[in-house]
Amino acid sequence: MSYFLLILLVIILFLFFSSVKIVKQQTAYTVETLGKFSRVILPGLNLVVPLIEMTAKKVNLATIALDIPILAITSDKVNIKIETTLIYKVIPTKVYQAAYSLDNPVNTIKALIDNSIRAFVATQTHEEVIRARDEMTHYLEANLTSKLESYGFAIESFQFRDINLPLEITEAMSRVVASKRLQEAAQNEAEANFIKQVREAEATKETRRLQGEGLAQERQAIINGLAESVKELQMATGVTSEGVMNMVLLNQYIDMLRGAGNTGGNKVVFLNPSPNTLSDISQQLMALMKNN
Repeated sequence: MSYFLLILLVIILFLFFSSVKIVKQQTAYTVETLGKFSRVILPGLNLVVPLIEMTAKKVNLATIALDIPILAITSDKVNIKIETTLIYKVIPTKVYQAAYSLDNPVNTIKALIDNSIRAFVATQTHEEVIRARDEMTHYLEANLTSKLESYGFAIESFQFRDINLPLEITEAMSRVVASKRLQEAAQNEAEANFIKQVREAEATKETRRLQGEGLAQERQAIINGLAESVKELQMATGVTSEGVMNMVLLNQYIDMLRGAGNTGGNKVVFLNPSPNTLSDISQQLMALMKNN
């Protein structure tokens, strides 16, 4: 009798522990009843019916990063290699589809992305492909999001890590870029020289204008001072303005001759022999003073 009770106790303990299923975080299991899917158990403590219900397939609920290298041909017949990374996860409410829809989910996802990207690249030149990373991402998401969701997977993001062109294409593009940079540098240098010349011309123009204004002011000051001196001499001596002017001119004329004779660099001095020289100069100055 005791032997029978011991066997019964062992069977009860076996059935009890067989009915308890502890599921770890970020994991789910499908449960099959007599070989047919019945439900999904999620992280935590779960109970199943021993010998009738069995845990069948384990499904990873964590986010997965899948590297996918793609070989494609552009519309201008250039072979390129694209390094991509797909970040996706199982939709918690679609564990059944993720477990049973595809026999090999990873290979199927890789094939879908490879076909989509190669179809897109075939419509673009190699230069357009390099600039079309965002466009390719939108194209892929638009074409595969609903299809992958039907299999129980959701796309988190899609990244283009690198786009590799043949070496000869890369070198040719580098030469084109270098040539453009040299052209831009030459153009910038020419524009800088032009601006420098314009600034120098403007500075020269401004200098000459200021010099002209200074010379005009100097002459005006001389004329005003001479006119004032003539008026003072008239008031002091009563001599006419013409007489005063002749006296001043005579004095200046003598000073000029004295200065010219004392200048070491002048060997010969040519003078106007006309006796009316001082008179002509005087008349010109008198006319200027009347105009002012």
